Amino acid sequence: MIVRAAMLVACAVVGRGSEETGFTRRAKGLTRDSMFDVRQIPRLETERLVLRGWRVEDFEPFAAMMAEPDVARFLTADQQPPDRAAAWRGMSMLVGHWAMLGCGMFVVEEKATGAFCGRVGPWKPEGWLGFELGWGLDRRFWGKGYATEAARAAGDWAFATQGIDGVMSLIHVDNKGSQGVAMRLGMKPAERTLHVGLPHVVWRISRTEWEARTSPRP
Repeated sequence: MIVRAAMLVACAVVGRGSEETGFTRRAKGLTRDSMFDVRQIPRLETERLVLRGWRVEDFEPFAAMMAEPDVARFLTADQQPPDRAAAWRGMSMLVGHWAMLGCGMFVVEEKATGAFCGRVGPWKPEGWLGFELGWGLDRRFWGKGYATEAARAAGDWAFATQGIDGVMSLIHVDNKGSQGVAMRLGMKPAERTLHVGLPHVVWRISRTEWEARTSPRP
């Protein structure tokens, strides 16, 4: 799959395992006293999807997605749909992740319709287990392969710009759909852990493994 990335911000690839828990803030022109301009979030395109930055008008479809019980089950700490105020804070946190770290979850948009499909991308808030590649889509877009397609594009971007040696995904033991996405990405189950008191498995893939699966074959 060909991914076309309009790199609206210069994100140099630098040495791996740097300070700032692996994020290349200095390479992006970010200092400890500055924040990333979220208007400069890159736009990525796949065959069927657009991955882009957040807009104010994304709140309504985001809140509607999070109000779906089957979606909230594996995306909220209490496994219950949030109210609108909590959904607003959740979206604000996704935007703030970009501002503070220069990377984060992209909005996923369906090319054919322009519809908001969900959010996919890097996730590494303070205290997190590692550099995560995460995904969560509106239930209407399940079963189309969109999560895998978007995660591949976001993963390619993360490996190209973030100076990381691998990514992980924290997946609930009952979340068969996300486990399937992880397997299609080439990730493998590693350690078990409790997250917000619930049983999860950490799925992992190294840079070498990722590049071997995504490199074009002769």
